[in-house]
Amino acid sequence: MFERYSNSFLRDFSLDNLLGKFQGVIFHSFKKGQFIYRENERVDFVYFILSGEVSVGNFSDDSEIRQISKCHSGDIAGFDDAISGTHYAKSAYAVTNVNSVEIKKSEIIELTKRNDEFNLWILKYLSTRINSVNCS
Repeated sequence: MFERYSNSFLRDFSLDNLLGKFQGVIFHSFKKGQFIYRENERVDFVYFILSGEVSVGNFSDDSEIRQISKCHSGDIAGFDDAISGTHYAKSAYAVTNVNSVEIKKSEIIELTKRNDEFNLWILKYLSTRINSVNCS
């Protein structure tokens, strides 16, 4: 069910340790083509992608989705929207079958207020994502 995180920041972090920091951990599977969240929906969750591929983007005038980025095993979908707003600015859908862990936005926010280790881990994740955009 879970892919090896060899190409992600999770290769240096224990998934069990991460999940142990949250109370409301929900494992969720999405079938190919299914939306994980839609643009303008209220942000209630962040999705840690365990396996599969997710496309993130905005809808164009002709209802086609314009891909902005892709998330793979070890990535986090919806994190930037959870931190910066109340609604998703983009849509995310499963390009392949996807397994994820759904974490409440409120738990993410609370953890950032009290856990420096988690904050450092998030900074590493964001740095990795920024670097991959800058280098592509």
